[in-house]
Amino acid sequence: MTWHRCMRIALYNLTTTTKYGGVESFVWDLARELARRDHAVTIIGGVGERRECVPGVQIWTFPFIDRYRIQAIPPLRRAYAEAKLLERLSLAVAALPELVRGGYDIIHLQKPYDIGPALLARRLGGARVVLGCHGEDFYPGDTLLAPRVDAAVSCSRFNARTVAARYGFEPEVVFNGIDTALFHPVPPDPAFPRREGMFRLLWVGRLQPWKGVDIAIHALQHIPCAELLVAGDGETRADLERLVANLSLADRVRFLGSWPRGRLPALYAAADLLLATSFASETFGIGLVEAQACGLPVVASRFGGFPEVIDEGRTGLLVPPRDPEALAAAVRGLLDDPARRVAMAGAAPAWAARFAWPAVTDRVEAAYQAALRR
Repeated sequence: MTWHRCMRIALYNLTTTTKYGGVESFVWDLARELARRDHAVTIIGGVGERRECVPGVQIWTFPFIDRYRIQAIPPLRRAYAEAKLLERLSLAVAALPELVRGGYDIIHLQKPYDIGPALLARRLGGARVVLGCHGEDFYPGDTLLAPRVDAAVSCSRFNARTVAARYGFEPEVVFNGIDTALFHPVPPDPAFPRREGMFRLLWVGRLQPWKGVDIAIHALQHIPCAELLVAGDGETRADLERLVANLSLADRVRFLGSWPRGRLPALYAAADLLLATSFASETFGIGLVEAQACGLPVVASRFGGFPEVIDEGRTGLLVPPRDPEALAAAVRGLLDDPARRVAMAGAAPAWAARFAWPAVTDRVEAAYQAALRR
């Protein structure tokens, strides 16, 4: 399904052009898909190093004051939400003229922090405002602004319920999309030859406290026949490396650092299972879907949006969060049952196909049309 009317769309999100992550990849991929449907798409973000080449998509970047500089001010040292809000508002000061004069039909946000500037741009320029919900980025005063947007979409039913409890309206659920042209079964990465008698577990993502990489490392103590590859970087890497050394697991844990997205399918193919151990701030789980699209079964914590992206028992297993023993038991059960693992690997790509971009883009366009009608 496509819409005959071509729209001018601003995808507005500071970190799209400054960081790598699920929300950022969502924006870049959505821009590509909308441009393929002949919409005029502009990505507006902060000055940064991430700039992808997307045919038909214009990219504008504007200066901003980093949240860590804001938190250096003593009264704001622990004011995390307020610092992020001020960071976003500092971008809006520079970006607002473009939002007002760009002739946009739609301004699509990814964080509630940007609602105020977008509503001002609507008042001055006429664009409709669509709020994309990917987490719990709430702050004082947001409940007064959020009900004024023209439409809202959420990346999972879990997140939609959270937003409804905060704002009094439930967004339309539009799952994040995956690029099935990139994420599909491929040969394994030759850089990771098999160690005889060893299974290979994989963890992929940013190294943040709530991602639970330490839980996977503790679980490895109870899985003697496996090694763990950790693909990603972040603030907890040094602590995790010390944990590995303290547990005498250095010969079975490898930190790969930041991993190029284009090489992820071959990395997935080199593993036996993907581990996903988050216990907070996970409203979807794009990495889990991408791994399944590549034919890799998943063992994940039963938290947030994870249960919505795994076909439990057919493409993976769910375990209690923050429970290394339960995680280890589930992993051992699958490693000891190769026939079940093979069946899960075979079922995973078809399951993941429901998150392919064409269907996701249809739902996003429907939200835009609803905003325009309003």
